[in-house]
Amino acid sequence: MDLDGDGIGDIITGSWPGELYFFKGKGKGEFAAAVKLQDTKGKDIKLGSASTVFAADWRGTGKLDLLVGNIQGEVLLVPNKGEPRHHAFGAPLKLAAGGQMIKAGHGDSHPIAADWDRDGKLDLIVAGGDGSVTFYRNIGSKTEPKLAKGVTLVKAASSPNLNDEAPPPKEATPGMRAKICVVDWNGDGHLDLLLGDFGMSYGPKPKLTEADKKIEKEANARLQESRKKLQPFFDEYFKRLNDGARPDEPAEAKQEREKKAQEVLSRKEFQAVQAEQTKIYETIRRFQRPFSYSGNVWLYLRKPPAAAAR
Repeated sequence: MDLDGDGIGDIITGSWPGELYFFKGKGKGEFAAAVKLQDTKGKDIKLGSASTVFAADWRGTGKLDLLVGNIQGEVLLVPNKGEPRHHAFGAPLKLAAGGQMIKAGHGDSHPIAADWDRDGKLDLIVAGGDGSVTFYRNIGSKTEPKLAKGVTLVKAASSPNLNDEAPPPKEATPGMRAKICVVDWNGDGHLDLLLGDFGMSYGPKPKLTEADKKIEKEANARLQESRKKLQPFFDEYFKRLNDGARPDEPAEAKQEREKKAQEVLSRKEFQAVQAEQTKIYETIRRFQRPFSYSGNVWLYLRKPPAAAAR
């Protein structure tokens, strides 16, 4: 997207802490260093952890607003009150649909805007931490969007099967933490849906001998002691990180706080306990169910208009 209106594509992204980052396009596939997006008061836009962001002319003003998701599952609109080439983001507003605030299943909302029903107005599509994707039709206007009650496009993922005696699923299905993109994938003039996911698969639980059970019990006891050793370091880390923090704090002061906090985690004593804990985890993992992670991309092709439900 072209956030600064200079005709060159830019990149914007969320982050785990919640800040939004802008990478200005320089052309030829190159981008400038990241800059945090700020509001009209000069404060970083931070609307919750695990933020996601999508830029769209949501209010039909000719300027790109921001649609932001967070770990709570909310969807917030950050209006652009500036000019097409000079963005100025105002106060955020939580979006509602069908008379209720939007809340993505299992949190981790990922909103995007697209004219899904092809009526000339932007609609809202939201993915959730449970793997679901929901379509919210704009029943208002281009300049005053109003969202209807959500319609499920992709059902929530089934929970991982932890029953050793149950058979594994016959075919793979989308997992959790859905992230989406809408595009005419097959060039038929209709928008399709791409979905990225996170999944876990489990193997059978190992059969433990009495000796194994004793080793596992002792390892768990050592793990608890290790966690107790680490806690004072974390307490000091967060104390340093938050000591003196304030909304109007200069960037230099914030960087100095973060540097002092990071010093705690750089100590040899802390790293030694962490190394010890890693070895304990390796021991415990031998007695747990084997598992593996996956991250797939799923394609949902749109049905022909005559067959598709509007």
